[in-house]
Amino acid sequence: MKSQLFKKISIVLLLFFFILTAGCSGDKTTQPEQNPIKIGLLVPYTGVFASNGYDITRGIELYFDEIGWKAAGLEIKLLKEDSEMKGPVALQKARRLVESEQIDILTGIVSSSVAYALRDYIVANEVPLILANAGAAELTKEQGSKYIFRVSFANGQYEYPMGDYVFNELKLGKITVLAPDYAAGHEKAQGFMDGFKTSGGEIIQEIYPPLGTTDFGPYLAQINKDADAVWVHFSGTDSISFVNQYAEYGLKDKIPLLSSGDLVDESSLPHQGDAPIGIISSHHYSAALNTPENQKYVKDYRAKYNDDPNMFSEQGYVAARVTVEAIEALEGDISDTEKLLSSIKKVEFKAPRGPFSFDPKTQNVIFDTYIRKTEKIDGKLRNTVIHTIPADKNPWYLLK
Repeated sequence: MKSQLFKKISIVLLLFFFILTAGCSGDKTTQPEQNPIKIGLLVPYTGVFASNGYDITRGIELYFDEIGWKAAGLEIKLLKEDSEMKGPVALQKARRLVESEQIDILTGIVSSSVAYALRDYIVANEVPLILANAGAAELTKEQGSKYIFRVSFANGQYEYPMGDYVFNELKLGKITVLAPDYAAGHEKAQGFMDGFKTSGGEIIQEIYPPLGTTDFGPYLAQINKDADAVWVHFSGTDSISFVNQYAEYGLKDKIPLLSSGDLVDESSLPHQGDAPIGIISSHHYSAALNTPENQKYVKDYRAKYNDDPNMFSEQGYVAARVTVEAIEALEGDISDTEKLLSSIKKVEFKAPRGPFSFDPKTQNVIFDTYIRKTEKIDGKLRNTVIHTIPADKNPWYLLK
């Protein structure tokens, strides 16, 4: 009995020894678990620009879907926060993403006002920020920083060359300008006005309704009837209200309407009826662009969302690709922030909008500007590209 008991004990001890030594020796083929790449996304999911926030999110998630939510073999985690279009709220959410979630890169930001409110915090905490929409012009000028990149546009970047086009090609000499009374509205209007006046045109009137205006009647009534045309910038729900009310007020057939591309973005067209037909706009993107990259993007976007892409979704898509290409160039090692910043700056590729790259000095995006005309083709509104202004022919770049 004792010998049998001893044998059993010996066997148990032997098994325990093998288990223990196997655990201690380790498997040389097993890689240590690596932390995921954390991308913070800060956009409005409520308020006048909520649709823009959702569209940017769609574009980002479409690209991450395409690559299986991995960069250089590392899992990508997208952490979303609602900026509510309020600077103090956005700052609070940014702090949570940076200090609690310890994100590696922050992207999104729709409002220029919000972008300006975040600037000092981002720089002080050395957080790489890839602006996916906010055109806050000074953030890639006097208030620029090595931590701030922009994949969308700077306010005035595609408005300025339109000023020259309106005066020299459309032969219009006197313009009334309308834009929302906040940072982006003033910067975009200023861009168009500077380009128009430099070419020889005259701005005879400026009108700035509050952001989120629902009744534009009082402002439409102020429009000077001597204007050759009206140029406007409105986005989100404001763009839908303005275009419809401009037509309802009887101005569409009296004074031509010109705009930044935001006014007739593909996200707004389905809600504007036939009112946008004939509007000429300037922009860096159109879903109607006839390039292999854009055709694939439009096809994939429609397949996933059963909807047409727009400027905001394309900007989100580009922001996501920039992030991934920068990480993959470093083979996933983003522990050195300086190397990550350098890698982001070097990213170049053909985007749905066309050639994409960063200005090495300002870290602002470089792109071609498209002059578009909103038309109804086969029963559907589209922004047909009628003229292209290459980046190296855009006088705006000389103003930096």
